[in-house]
Amino acid sequence: MIKAVLAKLKNDGVGGLVTSVHDRFFPAQMAYYETVRHLFLDKVGLEIGGPTRWFQRGNLVPVYPDAGRIDNCNFSAETLWEGSIVEGATFRYDDRHEPGFQYVAEATDLHMIADGTYDFVLSSHAVEHTANPIQALSEWKRVLKDHGMLVLIAPHLEGTFDRNRPVTTLEHMISDFERKMPETDTTHVPEILELHDMSRDPECGSRAEFEARCADNLDVRGLHHHVFDTASLVELVDHMGLQITAVEAFRPFNIVVVARKPAEGEAVSNERFRGPDSTWPSPFLRDRRSSGAE
Repeated sequence: MIKAVLAKLKNDGVGGLVTSVHDRFFPAQMAYYETVRHLFLDKVGLEIGGPTRWFQRGNLVPVYPDAGRIDNCNFSAETLWEGSIVEGATFRYDDRHEPGFQYVAEATDLHMIADGTYDFVLSSHAVEHTANPIQALSEWKRVLKDHGMLVLIAPHLEGTFDRNRPVTTLEHMISDFERKMPETDTTHVPEILELHDMSRDPECGSRAEFEARCADNLDVRGLHHHVFDTASLVELVDHMGLQITAVEAFRPFNIVVVARKPAEGEAVSNERFRGPDSTWPSPFLRDRRSSGAE
């Protein structure tokens, strides 16, 4: 924690540190959530990765206290973020709810879950860690019921250690999908080693430790294979044939896209969220430039 505070002070000055502390203790909330809260109230969902503070009571998209039950999928029984994980009824996401079922499986392969099982799927800061995001989202969409909701949170490169890296194109992610890219992929490692802003990642340790973590990514999963700004995440969700219902970006580094799974044959149109006339709000300079807000 002390390392993170000192790094923030060094990179962003006193003003940036104060803003970060404010955002931590007085987090923003997505106003849109109140209009769709009934779609999560007492419903059953699946979270990929997590648990995360962003879905907690009083936070960005506070689904945890409203849901009837949330199950979880994580890639390993031992992770950098959660520590030890035991498969079964062990997923504790809210102290007022019984635990949900914990799956230990890849986010790209949910074969143990039947089609149309869940009312909603949540994912926070997971999609960038998968080598094949379209395959992952295909699975998340598959396990959703018709008209089920997806809440997808991903880090905006401008607020993270990815700020020097190029945004991943949709074409690149389509290529990964067509090539059936496995989690052993190391395509992005040279770029990460060259452009990762270590001053914004004080927990990564020394250069040698960071290189070792990169080499061991199949077990650690600490790397961001893919890099997003708000427009690129919107393009990815649109490509999946989901009906986007809300998009908003928040400090310090979050992009939130809320989308609905259409019924078979139902038309999808996301034009108001795409291109220079898009209306989603964002505090990030890159987004404001690309949307023509400046």
